[in-house]
Amino acid sequence: MKRNKLIRKRILCALLLTAMLCILTACSRVASIKLPPIPTPKKAEPVPTAEVLATAAPEISSTPQMFFPKPETPPPTPFATPVPMPFETPVPMPTPEPVPENPDIPHLYIENATYPESMAQYGVADLLGEIYTDKGVIAQVCGRIYNNDSGQNEQICMYYPYAQYFSLGGTVNSNLIFGMLEPGHYTYIVSAIAENNSYSSGETVLIEHAFEIYYP
Repeated sequence: MKRNKLIRKRILCALLLTAMLCILTACSRVASIKLPPIPTPKKAEPVPTAEVLATAAPEISSTPQMFFPKPETPPPTPFATPVPMPFETPVPMPTPEPVPENPDIPHLYIENATYPESMAQYGVADLLGEIYTDKGVIAQVCGRIYNNDSGQNEQICMYYPYAQYFSLGGTVNSNLIFGMLEPGHYTYIVSAIAENNSYSSGETVLIEHAFEIYYP
């Protein structure tokens, strides 16, 4: 029995020595392995405060900014040297010579004429004046009152004096009666024709005067 116990003790000791040798061998191998260095923790950066953020933040304009593309500059136009034109003398236009008037054609004139003014209905006007011609005779005199509203002659009188002078007083003044006109707009007209042998002045208007008849 004692012998068996000794044998067991020796076996246990051998196993313990073997285990210790294995552990020592493993530790030596682990020690020979080079491990990477442990990273050093970085220093924490300070957190910016609200004042720093407000200062660093760019100003944002509330007004929208408009951006337009820059127009392309056109290439410069090459300068053209002007070619001198030959000097030309302007040709003056011929002035037409006035046709001389026939000295035998008569002309008509009037002097000291009076004109009717605007008046109330049933009014009276004095029609005076002397008509004359520079040559020949006065062949015809016409006095009339023209109604501007209706476009017709309201009163008319004709004379054929065949004289160098003619007076409106006692002739045209007696035949044109303003008191018979109705209220409205009128024109007093005197025209005449002069003749010198076979030449005539044509109808010439000597007086053309507008007036008004209104209710009294």
